[in-house]
Amino acid sequence: MLTPLRRTFRKKKDARRIREEREVQLPGTELVFLFQRDGCRTLRLSVRPDGSVRVKAPARLSLEQVLAFVRSRLDWVRAKRDFFASHRGASAELCEGGTVLYLGRPFTLRCVPAVRNASPRLTGGVLELPCLRPGSEKTDAGRALERAFSRWRLETAKLVLGHRLARMEARARAAFHDDAAVSRLTVRSLKRRWGSCSVKGDITLAAELIALPLPLIDYVLCHELCHLRAMNHGPAFHALLKRLLPDAEARENDIRIWSLEHPR
Repeated sequence: MLTPLRRTFRKKKDARRIREEREVQLPGTELVFLFQRDGCRTLRLSVRPDGSVRVKAPARLSLEQVLAFVRSRLDWVRAKRDFFASHRGASAELCEGGTVLYLGRPFTLRCVPAVRNASPRLTGGVLELPCLRPGSEKTDAGRALERAFSRWRLETAKLVLGHRLARMEARARAAFHDDAAVSRLTVRSLKRRWGSCSVKGDITLAAELIALPLPLIDYVLCHELCHLRAMNHGPAFHALLKRLLPDAEARENDIRIWSLEHPR
């Protein structure tokens, strides 16, 4: 009984293999896109936040058919590029006098002496981080600031997200009339995701989440809590999420725009 499963897995793995990859220019236009062939069954066109375009095509389609499809979607490609360009932001520079976000609000970074028992402090729109040491070089001071900020963000995220998750977890139980519970919460720096949920009920959240406004943080938490009840992103999952957050679709759109405007 295991043999058919192994064969199916190999076919699926082989289907994802890139068999051809090159840059192609759409004739008569300035559009250049990355063209790939793999074992997929459908033609897929995507535009990335940096404006680059990727097309994945099944082996059975000719290049002429692919080009005709891309040409028919030119207006969509342009609209996507315009959307990304209008919301494209730059990563904030982590430096003395720079700005960081906490719960959607801007705070100015201020380095203070790293004396004994000194701790970070949020006050009057300023985040004070004890990281200055006598005689330290500028490059050393910069690294010390980065380390101090990372420590503050992680420690603060554990407190804020842990408290907020407990609140949303109780809300989810009341909404769904069940006792689904988080097995373990892990908070750490994540580069690509805001959070994840394992089949064991372990939830991992990005420390970077504390930069977002609370409504967007709550969206991420509710998203992961719904995965305790539906592990995929099918209709059942979205029905649960909408039941828990009626404006989930709007919040999802807001978090996508926020991510573009505030890249990590």
